[in-house]
Amino acid sequence: MITGASGGLGRMLCRQLIDSGARVSALDLNREELAVLADSISSDRFQSWRLDVTDAGQCEEVLEAVVAKSGEADLLIANAGITHFSSVLETGLSTIDQVMAVNFSGSVNCCKLLLPGLIRRRGMVVAVSSVAGFTPLHGRSAYAASKHAMIGFFATLRAEVAEHGMRVMIVCPSFIDTQKDNLEGAGLYEGTARPGQASQTVGKSMTPKEAASIMIRAIEKESRFLLLGRVAQISWWLSRLFPSLLERIMVRQTRREVENH
Repeated sequence: MITGASGGLGRMLCRQLIDSGARVSALDLNREELAVLADSISSDRFQSWRLDVTDAGQCEEVLEAVVAKSGEADLLIANAGITHFSSVLETGLSTIDQVMAVNFSGSVNCCKLLLPGLIRRRGMVVAVSSVAGFTPLHGRSAYAASKHAMIGFFATLRAEVAEHGMRVMIVCPSFIDTQKDNLEGAGLYEGTARPGQASQTVGKSMTPKEAASIMIRAIEKESRFLLLGRVAQISWWLSRLFPSLLERIMVRQTRREVENH
């Protein structure tokens, strides 16, 4: 099961997992984009479901239906996410709540409901955090908070379920070029945007195809932690050795995005 399946990375994960022989249930709030995704994948091993991950009741209803149709999940990729481009001073509390609800609470909602089955099947959860989960990005306070929270929650979950043979992988991508041609906002929540819409990034952005391929290889290896992209790898070590330098680099590069909005 993949949340945020109709975004750039989500679409590519669906296609590559189908190509590898998996059965895929694609979950997303955007009905129109899900339909486009379904039309592009010709396989009886693929199905799509509309789901608002922030609605716990809807999560229970939809995920129970998916399990009833396809069986318990072996793999959950918690990929649904939104961001914003605004300073703390200019970011409304409602925007902060919405970003946290989608990125953090949405991932927890799906994981909690599927967890008993994942434990029984000795399955795996892949939590898609971000380089923002361990370093500051100017104008992304709520996004960074949600990704920090994901690391804390899923690292603790990993420690708790290890004895059952279940695995948890936390993925921290750097910048993935998924939405630069779709600049009409996130289209669903006021004051938010899609993570892949950033035009001002640190280093070279990855393509969704490249990012999905690396993620799937890491899933096959049952990795615990994946720094996805060279920027993420360098930033991880700088955050531990030279945190002040990393902060200056990240702020200098990413503040242009806020200034341009």
